[in-house]
Amino acid sequence: MNQEPITQQDSLIDVQYILQKLKQYWLLFAITVPVALALAFFINRYTIPVYEVSTTVLVKDPADPSNNAANLLYGNGVFSSTKNLNTEAIFIKSKDLVAITISNLNFDVAYFAEGNIKFSEIYKESPVEVVLDSTSNNIPYGALIKCEIISDKTYKLSSETDIPGLANDDKVYTFGEPAALAGFNFTIQLVQQNQFVPGEVFFQINEKKTLVNRYKGSLTITPVKETSILEISTTSDNTQKAIDFLNQHVQTYINQGLVEKRETAVNTISFIDNQLQNISDSLFLVENRLEAFKKKNTGLTMSNEGSQTSAQIQELEKEKALLLLNAKYFSYLSDYIAAGDVTESIVAPASFGVSDPVLGNLIGQLIEAQLELTALNAESAQNPIVKTQIEALKAQARKLLAGISENVRNLQRTNQISINDLNNRISKLINSLSQLPTAERQFINLNRMYSLSEGLYVFLMQKRAEAGISTAAAAADAKLVNTAEVKAMISPKSNQNYLIALFIGLLLPAAYIFIKELLNNKVNSVEDIAKHSTLPLLGMIGHNKQGEMNLMDQSPKSAISEAFRTVRSNLRFMTSSETEGGRLFVVTSSVSGEGKSFTAKNLAYIFAISGERTILINADMRKPNNNTDFGVNSGIGLSNLLAGYATLEDVIYPTIQDNFHILPSGDIPPNPSELLLHKRMTDLIGDLKSRYDYVIIDTPPIGILSDGLELMQQSDANIYLVRQNYTLKFFLNNIQKQVEEGKISNTAILLNDVDYQKLNYGYGYGYGYGYGYGYYAEDNEKSPWWHFKF
Repeated sequence: MNQEPITQQDSLIDVQYILQKLKQYWLLFAITVPVALALAFFINRYTIPVYEVSTTVLVKDPADPSNNAANLLYGNGVFSSTKNLNTEAIFIKSKDLVAITISNLNFDVAYFAEGNIKFSEIYKESPVEVVLDSTSNNIPYGALIKCEIISDKTYKLSSETDIPGLANDDKVYTFGEPAALAGFNFTIQLVQQNQFVPGEVFFQINEKKTLVNRYKGSLTITPVKETSILEISTTSDNTQKAIDFLNQHVQTYINQGLVEKRETAVNTISFIDNQLQNISDSLFLVENRLEAFKKKNTGLTMSNEGSQTSAQIQELEKEKALLLLNAKYFSYLSDYIAAGDVTESIVAPASFGVSDPVLGNLIGQLIEAQLELTALNAESAQNPIVKTQIEALKAQARKLLAGISENVRNLQRTNQISINDLNNRISKLINSLSQLPTAERQFINLNRMYSLSEGLYVFLMQKRAEAGISTAAAAADAKLVNTAEVKAMISPKSNQNYLIALFIGLLLPAAYIFIKELLNNKVNSVEDIAKHSTLPLLGMIGHNKQGEMNLMDQSPKSAISEAFRTVRSNLRFMTSSETEGGRLFVVTSSVSGEGKSFTAKNLAYIFAISGERTILINADMRKPNNNTDFGVNSGIGLSNLLAGYATLEDVIYPTIQDNFHILPSGDIPPNPSELLLHKRMTDLIGDLKSRYDYVIIDTPPIGILSDGLELMQQSDANIYLVRQNYTLKFFLNNIQKQVEEGKISNTAILLNDVDYQKLNYGYGYGYGYGYGYGYYAEDNEKSPWWHFKF
C-alpha cells in the first residue's frame, strides 16, 4: 500500500468532541460548582454589607440676576465668572473641608458589639459614652478596648492590644469619674442608668487625621448632566453614620461659601473705609475754609460768568474724583497681584466703578484657578495625575497674572491720560476767570475743592452702603437639593457573587480539562492517529475486563471477539488473493505493554477457527510469552532453532485448537538480534509459508529495538499496535517517518484497549460494548466506574 504525506488539517472547533469531554468529567463539575456556590453563600452571608449614601447640591452662579447681593457687590457679573463644577467638586472633597466636617461630628470614638463571627458598630446605640480629655498625650488610637459593664456604677477595661497602664486585671472603674492610663485621660459615662443591662461593649478611638483620610477617600462627586447640580456620595457599612456625615459636610460646604462671601464684603468695606478716612479729612478742611470765607465775604455776589464757569469746573472735578479713585484701586490691585495669591477676598473692580469687562473676567479666572490649586494641593502629592493638574493650573495662573498686570498697566495709562485731560480743561476754565474779582475767584476755587472731595465722599459712601447690604443679604452659592439617603447596597452583590461562583465552578474544571488535553501526549482517539500518521486504521479492539489472554476461546461471542473477526476480514482485503503460499503478518508496537502479544495470539486463533492452518511465532526472544492458555507448555523454541540446536519439528507445538500451532521464543539467547537477522530466519519464514495458510509473527517492539524492522520488510501486512491513552503520539511520528522513507510498507494501525465512552463520537459505535485486554502483570488494573480519576 502507498501512503500519502501528512497534510495540515483544518483547525475547526469540534463542538461534539468538547461536549463528549465535558460529559466524561461530569463528576468534576458536580463537585466544583456546588463548592463554589457554597463559598458564594458564605461570602454573602458573612460579609459586612456596604451601602452607597448620596445627597445632591445645587451650585448657583454668583452672577445670576436672582443673586441680588452678589450683583450689588460684583456689578452684575463684571467680576464674577460662572462657577466651575469641577473646581467645586475638588473643593468639596478637599481635606480641609472634610476636617471641618469631622470636627463638627462626634466620630472620634466608635462603639462596637461582638457577634458570633464579626464586630458590628453600634452608632448612637452604645450604652456608654467615652469622653476624651483634650490634655491627653498618649491616646491609644486604633486599639479595640473592651468595657465590661458590671453594674450601673462600675465597669472594667481590657484589650488584646498592649496599652500602657491597662493591665487587663480586675481593676474596677466608676462611671462618671475621670480615669487615666499612662497619659491617656478619659471619662466613661453610662448613657441610660435607669435602663442598665450588664454586658460588654467595645470602643475604638479614631485619630482625626485617619478619619479625614478615610472619609475623603470614600467621597465621590459626580456632576449631574446638563445641570448645575452635584451628586455627593460615600460608602459605608453604617448607613446612619454616612447620612450624618454627608448632611454635615454639605452644610459645612454651604457655610464656607457664606464665610468667603462675607469676607469679600468685609474686605471691600475696609478698603472703602480707609479711603473715606482720607477723603473725610480733606473734605472737613475744605468745608471749614469755605465756611470761613463765606463769613468773611458775606456780601459776595457771583457774576453770571463766574457761576457758569464754577458749575463747569464742579462737573469736571466730579469726573476727576472718580478717575482718582480708579487710580487708587489700580495701585491697590497692582500690589495685590504682585503678592501672587489672588483669592475671593480681593476687592472687586465694580466696587470702585471700574467696569472693564476684560479685567473682571481675568480676575475671575485667576480666582477660579487659585481655588482649584488650593483644593488640589490637599490631594496626595504622590499622585502623578494630581501633579500634572497642579502644574497645568500653576502655568495657567502665571499666564493670568501676567495678563492682569498688563491690563492694569494699560488701564493706569488710560486713566492717567484722562486725568491729565481733565486737569488741562479745569486749568483753562480757571484761567478764564482771571478778569473776575479776587474774592470771586477764591470762592470758585474753594468751591471746586469742596466739590471734588464731596463727590469722592458721596461715591464711596454709596459703595460702602452697597457692600453693607451685600454683607447683610449674602446668600450661599450652594443649596441643598436632597438630604442624604441610602442609594443602594454595593457590597456584597449577592446575585453577582453567585454568577461569578457559577462561572468559576465551571471554569476551573474546564480549564483543568483543557490543560490536561493540551499537555496530553498520548493517543486517545482516531483523530489523534489521523493527525500524526497516514497509515490506515485496521480496526479497534476494546478493553478486556476479563483479563483472559485467550479471549476467543473463553468468550467467542463477545464484542471483542467480533472485533478480531473484523480485523481478520480487513487483513484478507489488504493482501492479494493471488499470492502463492501462505501469508505472513507481523504484529508489532513501539514499546512493551501496548497489547502486541495479546493481539497476535487472538488474531492467530481467529484465523485457525475459520479452518485455515495458522502458526504463531513468538519472535520476542528477550521476553518469552507464556502459552499455557492455549494448552502449550513450551520449552525449546525459536532461539534454539535459529541457533542450530533444534529442528523445526522440535519447536512447533500444537494447541487446543485444530489448525493452530505455536512456535515459542525458546530460551533467552545472548544475541537475539543476530539470530533474527540470520539467513535461517528467512528460510524459516519461507518454509512455514509453504506449510501454513497464515504465519503470524509477534516481534519485539520497534520503538526500542530494530529487530522487528527486518521482519516487517518480508511480511505481506504489518499490524502496528497503538494502545489508547498509553502510546505516545511521538511514536506515531516515528512510524510515519519510517513509512515516508520507504523502510516499511503494507502497514496498518490497530487501535487497542479502547474505552468507547472516552472515544470521540464519530467512531467506534459498531464495536458495541467496548471490551479490551490485560496481559502484562505490570499493567495497571482499570478502576471501577465509581472510582473517578482526576
